[in-house]
Amino acid sequence: MGDQGHGALMAGLPEGTAGPLEVHELLAGMRFPESVALHPDGRRVACVLDGVAHVRDADGALRPVPGAGPHALTRWLPGGRLLLAAGGDRVEVRDDDLGLAWQARVRGEIEDLVPAGDDLVLVRTADPGSERDGSHLGLRVPDPADPFVLGPGERLRRLAWLTVGGDGGPRPVELPGRTVWDADGRAGRVLAVTSDDETPAGYYHPRLDLVDESGPRTVYRTRWQLARPRLAPGGRYAVAVEGLSIVSGRVLRADLATGAVEPLGDLDDVTDLGWLDDDTLWFTGWSGTGVHGGLLGAADGRVLARWTARGTLGGRDGQPSLSVTGSRAAACWETPGQPPEVAVADVREGDWRPVTALNAGLARLAVAQRELTWTAPDGLQVSGLLLTPPNPGAPANPGAPPNPGAPPNPGASPRSAGEAGPLVVIAHGGPTWLWSSAFAPAESNQLAVPLAHAGAAVLLPNPRGSSGRGQDYARAVIGQVGEADLTDLLAGVDHLIGTGVADPTRLAMMGLSYGGYLTAWASVRTRRFRSAIVMSGVSDWVSFATSSNLATGFDPLYHDAATPFTPQGRERLAARSPVYHAAGGTTPTLILHGERDRTTPLGQAEQLYRCYTAAGVRTRLVVYPREGHELAEPAHRRDAAERVIGWLTESGVL
Repeated sequence: MGDQGHGALMAGLPEGTAGPLEVHELLAGMRFPESVALHPDGRRVACVLDGVAHVRDADGALRPVPGAGPHALTRWLPGGRLLLAAGGDRVEVRDDDLGLAWQARVRGEIEDLVPAGDDLVLVRTADPGSERDGSHLGLRVPDPADPFVLGPGERLRRLAWLTVGGDGGPRPVELPGRTVWDADGRAGRVLAVTSDDETPAGYYHPRLDLVDESGPRTVYRTRWQLARPRLAPGGRYAVAVEGLSIVSGRVLRADLATGAVEPLGDLDDVTDLGWLDDDTLWFTGWSGTGVHGGLLGAADGRVLARWTARGTLGGRDGQPSLSVTGSRAAACWETPGQPPEVAVADVREGDWRPVTALNAGLARLAVAQRELTWTAPDGLQVSGLLLTPPNPGAPANPGAPPNPGAPPNPGASPRSAGEAGPLVVIAHGGPTWLWSSAFAPAESNQLAVPLAHAGAAVLLPNPRGSSGRGQDYARAVIGQVGEADLTDLLAGVDHLIGTGVADPTRLAMMGLSYGGYLTAWASVRTRRFRSAIVMSGVSDWVSFATSSNLATGFDPLYHDAATPFTPQGRERLAARSPVYHAAGGTTPTLILHGERDRTTPLGQAEQLYRCYTAAGVRTRLVVYPREGHELAEPAHRRDAAERVIGWLTESGVL
C-alpha cells in the first residue's frame, strides 16, 4: 500500500455511530486528570490537567493554578498548602489563595515529591541522561551534553530533602552507587526501593533500604520486584508491595527494629497502599478486569473492608492508586460507559462518584464491553474483555443507565443474529500487565474502541502471565514466554469462532511492546491470522538482552535465567525469537516503531522487517521520529491509526 493510498481505503468501512478515524481523533482529545491529590480537609482535589495543575474547590469549580506551567505532580502538605513539581526541575509551594509562597530548584528531572511534614519534602529526581522506563515512553531524560558520555553509576535516580521556606538547597540522602525507584520519608528517615544497576533493568533486581541517623542499611532483598514502600506513623514498621514487573502483588511488612520481613495476610494484586494509623492500612489494586480496595489490619493482614468495582483507577505507572485523607479517597476513575474523570469515594466502600465532567461529551462513543471467559487446552480458565461494534440503529448508551459501570447498549447486536464477522485480537504488554474495564483501553494507540466502530469484534485477552489473577497466574509465564500465553490467546480466538462471533477467514492480531512480540510470534507460529500489526515489539530476544534498557533484568526473570552469554542461553532465546523463524511466516505485517525507543530499540523492528522481506512476507516498516516506546505526538498517533485501519482494510479483515 502506497503512502498516499491508505486514506482512500476508509470509504468502504462499515457504517456506525462514527467512523473509526473520527472516533480515534475524538479519543485522542480526551482529557486525563493525572496526579490526583486530595486536600487534608477532604474537600478540595488537585490534579494535573493538560500539563497544568488544577484545583477543584469545595464549590465544585475546577480552576488552573495561577502562573505558568508545565506541572508534573500535585501534592498537599499536611497544613493544606499545595506542593507542585513544575518545569521538570522546580519545586513550588502555593499558599491558601494558590499564590507562589516558595520555590526551589533541583538537579535533574523530578519524579516524585513526598511530603514528610509541613516544612519537609523528600524529592526523587532522575539525573540528566538517565533512562526512563517503558512506562515513561522509553526515552532518556534530556541532557544537552555534547558529546554524551556514559559510565556505570553516573546517571542515577536520587533522593534529597528540601526544607520548605529554607534557602539551603537540597540535602542529598546518601545511598552511594544506588539508584532509587520509589521511596517514602518521615521525620528524616527514608525507606527506598533501590538497585545497583541504574537502568530500568535494575528494577528487576531490587532491594529495600532504610536510611536513618546511622546511615543506610538493607532491610530486604528479593528475586521479584518491589514498590510502594511506606513507613508507619510510629516508625517501627513499614510495608511494601512485592510482585512482578510493574508491580501488582502481595503486601510485605517489615519490623524495622528486628529486621524481620514477612507477608502480611493473603491479599494479592495490590498496587498501592498507605497507613491510616499505626493499626490500619488502606489498599487498592487489580481484581480480574476491574479493581478492588479497602482496609487492612496492619498487625495480622486481616481484611477489614474490601470492595470491588468494574472500572479502572488511573495512577502512577498506569496502576491503580489513591490519594486518601481520613475515610475519603480521590483518583482518576473510568468505566466502560464513562470516560475518565476525577472521582471521590469512601475508602471502605469504593462508591466512586465523579466530581468533574471533563469528557462528558465523549460518552456517546462507548461500545458494548463484557468480560469473557474460555478454557485453555490444559483446562485453565482464561479471561479477557470483548468489545463489539455499536448497533447502527441504536444510540450508544440508550436510557442512560443509572449504574455508570454498566456497559452501554447491553442488548445491542453489532450484526444480524448468527452472523460472524471480523475479529481483531490486541495483546497487552508486560507480559505482567492486563486489560482492565476502561472507557477506551489506552494501549496500542487507543485503537480498541475505534476498531469496534470499524465493525470488528475486539478481543482483549488476559492470558497467563497477566495481573489481576494473583501471583501464581502471573508467574505461570516464566520460562514459557510465547508458549503458554499464546496458547491461551488462541484458545480465546477458537471460543469466539465456535460461538459464531468471529469469522475464521477475517482474523487479525496486533499489540504493543510484549504484545508486539506475541503478535510477531503468532505470525510465524500460526497461519490463522489474515493480518498483523507489530508496535514497538521484540523480534529477537538475543539482541534485546544486550540492547534494551531492560537488558539483564527482563530476560533472566521471564526467560528463567537464559542469557545470551552462554551457548545454551542463546539457543533458548533464539528458539522463541520471531526473526529466527521468519521463513515460516506468511501473515502480512505492518511494523510501527519509535525512532528513540530505548525499551525495545529500533533495531528490533528493522530486524523483523528485513527477515520478513527476505522471506517474501508482505510487510511495511514505519518509523516515527522523536518517539519512544509509545507514540505521543498527535500527528504520529493519527498517522498510525490511519495506517492500521488501512492495513486491516486492504488485508480483507475489515
